Amino acid sequence: MVVSRAGSVALIVGSMLNVINHYDLLLGSPLTAQILIQMGLTYIVPYCVSTHGQAGWRKGSADANGG
Repeated sequence: MVVSRAGSVALIVGSMLNVINHYDLLLGSPLTAQILIQMGLTYIVPYCVSTHGQAGWRKGSADANGG
């Protein structure tokens, strides 16, 4: 559940960030290896943040319920 939800968040948020950060590519600028790496990293960050947030929430929820 955590992985699939984090993947969905990464896909949505990462795509939005890529459009914001690399909108000039939509206008015809050349695509380089460096830009491809940056675009890939843009998806990794929301995935990590979402996974960390869900794990923390689950731990806090388990602690509150005595488990």
